[in-house]
Formats: sequence, C-alpha cells, structure tokens
Amino acid sequence: MLILLGSTESSIVKHLDEDLIAKAADIDIRSDVVWIEVEDCRWYLRELVSRITNRAAVRIAFADLDSRTPELVQQALMSVPLDVVADRLEQEELASNDLEYEVRYQPIVRLGTRTVVGYEALIRGRLGDEHLTADDLIGRAMKGGWLLDLDARCRDHAVRGVGPWLGAGLLFLNIMAPDGTFDLAAARKTIRQAEDIGLEPDQLVFETAERNRYVDIDLAAAQLNKLRNIGVRIAIDDVGDGYSSLRVATSFKPDVLKLSGDLVHALPGSEATAIIRAVVDLAHQTGAWVVAEGVESEAQASTLLKLEVDWGQGLLFGGPRLLPAG
Repeated sequence: MLILLGSTESSIVKHLDEDLIAKAADIDIRSDVVWIEVEDCRWYLRELVSRITNRAAVRIAFADLDSRTPELVQQALMSVPLDVVADRLEQEELASNDLEYEVRYQPIVRLGTRTVVGYEALIRGRLGDEHLTADDLIGRAMKGGWLLDLDARCRDHAVRGVGPWLGAGLLFLNIMAPDGTFDLAAARKTIRQAEDIGLEPDQLVFETAERNRYVDIDLAAAQLNKLRNIGVRIAIDDVGDGYSSLRVATSFKPDVLKLSGDLVHALPGSEATAIIRAVVDLAHQTGAWVVAEGVESEAQASTLLKLEVDWGQGLLFGGPRLLPAG
C-alpha cells in the first residue's frame, strides 16, 4: 500500500517528513507531498491520527504499489483530509464485531399484589475488559451510524434469552426511531422470532420514548398502528421527564404509559403528584395501563398505589438480572 500525504503548511510537511523517515523504506518528496510505503496501513493511519493535532491541514490518499505516475497523481488529487479519515476509523472501531451483548431482565409488578406481570429487557455490552451500559452502546451506535442495527440486535438477543420464567407474562422491548420513523421490517422480524419460540404477539410490548423527534408524528403513529394490528402492544417510555408531548401520547394510542423515574423520585411533591394524576386519568380513560419506573421505596409504592398507578418497576421489586434462557 502506498500512502500519499500532503499539506499546505510547511511546518506540518516538515513534521511528517521527520516522523516518517524512521518508518519508510523509500520516501520521495515532491513539492508538499510525501510518498511512503507501509506494511500495516490501518496501524499507520491510527498513528497519524494520534500524532497530528491539525488534521484538517493534512490530506491523504491511497494507491497500489504498482501504480504508474499518472495514476498516483490522480489519487493525490482525490485525497481527503486526515480528520475525515479519523472519523471513518472511529466509526469502524465503534462498529467492532468484537462487541459481546448481554441481556438482563427487570420485573414489572402489580402495585397492589406485587405479582409479576412481565419483564423489561435491558441490553448491556462488553468489549474486552470494558463493560458498556445501554447508553454507552447507543452512543457508539450513533457515532458509528449503526443505531438501527443496534435496535434490531437488542431485540434479537432479548427474545433469544427468554425462558420459561416469562410464562404468559409481557416482554417489554425497546424500539427506536433514530430518523423519526420506525423500521417496520425489523419489528416484524422480532414478532416472527417471538412466535417461533412460542410467544403470542400480545405478549410483546414495543416501548418507544416521547423524546424521539418524529419527522411526521402521524406517519410514526400509522407505523405503530400496523404493528398493533399484528397483535403487539405499544408503550411510551419516560412520560413526564421533561420531553413529554401530549400529542405523542394521544397520537400513538399506547397500551402502556411509563412514568419516568425522575418523576417518581419527586414524590410526594405537589407538581409530581399532579402530573401523575393527570397521566393516570388520561391512560385509564383510553384503557391503558400506567407503569411507574424507578420505584425504590415502600413510601413511593404506597403513594403511587393511592394515585391509582397500575404497575411498578424498580429496585424495590428487583433490579435487572440475568435469567436462564431456553
């Protein structure tokens, strides 16, 4: 592999020259272009990215070793800034196939009886010795441009991890809309996968968040309605966390409204109480259930029960844990 490096800044050219002499078998400097042959292109690019701070001032192109001079000139003209190369390297690393996934399941219970009605599947990751939270994974996927792939992959792992412990209970699965719309093909695949292991569609609860910036809320609602027609249920997550939109709650016609943990932790404050009471009234008028997330104390559970919240989820009832599959 022949790498062509060029810069309009003489100080950077000098730096490149001095830095590369130790690594190059042959260097032919013409004008402000450095020609260098390297054995490990990817390693060398990472070295450049880590050493050069003003990446926008450096351009880079690639060519085959047997290229003729006109072809090399053409490649040089097609060069790109080193900062673009750095972004591409980061995306490749963020999309690493070495990521290992682990699903933990957190129980959701009836507040009145404490009986389990279902579980929410929560994804975790590991890359070597590094442990990744769901937010870490989403951050990597957003930077790497593979958020939809992560969305589908999480549901795939979650369904494959289901065991007899679910019984006839509900399985809450996240469904993302990174560009404002849902991937219906991937969602239908999840439904078929669940049916293959003996689950009924109405045991699946596709959980989306109000904070998504929907390009066309009517289109997004129509997409969710198509999934509902197959038999799955729809939930809206993080209601009352500051992003809430009454239009989202009414347009999506959810089967479940999930109160944010921040709202629950604000109890017994008057504002939190008023918001929860309003959400409960809205949900029950439409036949939906209300779940309170982040319940950590008996006092919170008692207050929520008095406010007629149906179900609870949180450390008081059990944290996310590994459960046997199959």
